[in-house]
Amino acid sequence: MENVIRPKIVISKCINLAKTRYDGGIIKDEFAEKLGKFVDYIPVCPEVEIGLGIPRDPIIILKSEKDRLLQQNTKRDLTNDMENFSVRFLTNLTDSVDGFLLKAKSPSCGVNDVNYYSSLETLNIIGKTSGMFARNVKLLFPNFPIESEKRLIDKGIKDLFLTKIFAFAHLRQLKEDLSKEKLLEFHSEYKLMLITYNQSNLRLLGKLLSNLNTLPLEQVYIIYADLFRKSFSKNASKGNNVNTLLHAFGYFKDRISPSEKAHFLDLVQDYLEGRVDRFSLIEILRNFSIRFNEQYLLKQRYLNPYPKELRFV
Repeated sequence: MENVIRPKIVISKCINLAKTRYDGGIIKDEFAEKLGKFVDYIPVCPEVEIGLGIPRDPIIILKSEKDRLLQQNTKRDLTNDMENFSVRFLTNLTDSVDGFLLKAKSPSCGVNDVNYYSSLETLNIIGKTSGMFARNVKLLFPNFPIESEKRLIDKGIKDLFLTKIFAFAHLRQLKEDLSKEKLLEFHSEYKLMLITYNQSNLRLLGKLLSNLNTLPLEQVYIIYADLFRKSFSKNASKGNNVNTLLHAFGYFKDRISPSEKAHFLDLVQDYLEGRVDRFSLIEILRNFSIRFNEQYLLKQRYLNPYPKELRFV
């Protein structure tokens, strides 16, 4: 099963795409460039969109009763302009976006690492906060993947981000041609993934689908989609992954040789001790699935959460 879904990702335009930074610069990011081959980017520079030029005087976030976005040298208050643009832009994205890749430390786009100032005069940094545009992203898309290019250097954060954007894109596409049969098929394909990430929500989703014949399909989808997205609030532990891998391995343990079984179990231990990643085990399971024509496992998104070209970027 090849993953041909193309997520739609809002990206800060200054990441690889255009020289829109305050100093007229551009950020070169290898991962974002590689990801662009598998997703459709929706580029945006909120600062340019509210009328600021390139280059421009820097802006900062000032802590207040209501935080303000100010241009440092001109003392121009851009708070309302940024708020109005953010709400208008993001509202138009409803049902047409799967995640956000935003510029780190930007007073507009920074996810959680923007300098927070107490005074425009002294410029004392009192902590870190989110950019004004990013705040609205979090508010209007609370269960969606929202990351900066700097955080995606971390392998675990990147793995969760990729897992979510491709799963959420599949969920969005499901709505475009929704039927009871396709919703049940979708749920079946993500069963192992849901077992790994959130077993409680898996049970709730199962109960919801048992009411398919008593509730309107569109209502079931809305509830299902919200709960499905909430299931990926944090990365799965190694222990949860091992449980899922062993569950899948159970389909073959009586059909393979003792040496193959021992090899797989040795790799499980290697994974627990950090010598291999889980994809080493997944590829063996995929091989067994092809060999024994185990269609249920071949359709599981857990074995193919995102394109293999993105595993080691």
